[in-house]
Amino acid sequence: MSTPDVDSIVEQALEAEEHGGKHDPRIDKLFRQDVLTIYIFVIALWIVLWAVFFLVANPEITDDTLRWLLIGLGVFACVFNSVGMISNTRRLKHEAVRFYSQDLFWQDEKKRRKAAGLL
Repeated sequence: MSTPDVDSIVEQALEAEEHGGKHDPRIDKLFRQDVLTIYIFVIALWIVLWAVFFLVANPEITDDTLRWLLIGLGVFACVFNSVGMISNTRRLKHEAVRFYSQDLFWQDEKKRRKAAGLL
């Protein structure tokens, strides 16, 4: 299989989505898994950043100005990252058929080749 084969599969999936609103149910499953993974990592970022700050750095900081500057920068970094990830998941939702059709094509192709003994 070549890239034009993938392109035709994606085009077919987009047309089917546009006309009938139906697509491969595996797309929704992949989308939900990716969104869950994204949000888990965002939450992990918040936990790790603030745990390190309050448990490691904060006890060593003697200047309140520096402490508040670091808190402000930490909040900015966390909010900026969170907003970016929310934006990514919204974009992913709108482009799910395009993105995941390609992934599913190559997953199916790998399974087909394994079954044929080519891998």
